[in-house]
Amino acid sequence: MGDNPNLVEVMINGKPYKMKSPSDIEYMREIANTVDHMITEIRKMNKKLDREDMAVLTALNLADRLKKKEDEIERLNETVSRLMSENEGLKRNIEELTKELNDFITAFDRSKNFKL
Repeated sequence: MGDNPNLVEVMINGKPYKMKSPSDIEYMREIANTVDHMITEIRKMNKKLDREDMAVLTALNLADRLKKKEDEIERLNETVSRLMSENEGLKRNIEELTKELNDFITAFDRSKNFKL
């Protein structure tokens, strides 16, 4: 993504639109194609809808997809936090067990040198 906006003409629901964005042109086309595809699917289900209703239903569908992705990201972030916490606990356990093992090895080595 650069600082200078790119300009691209796209077709959505049979109507040309000019998009201006710092995003890559192919990305902008992909976004426009997603919207066009959603409007086409909505139009297939109900041919009596006007452009405004199709646009509103498309916006609702996109908002639904966005919300689901946001919820998924939140769940994944919670999982990552939990796993990081568990990882810290496991690191502490390893450190404690390593110290115990080292103490045991030291005690064992001393007992080998102990003469009766």
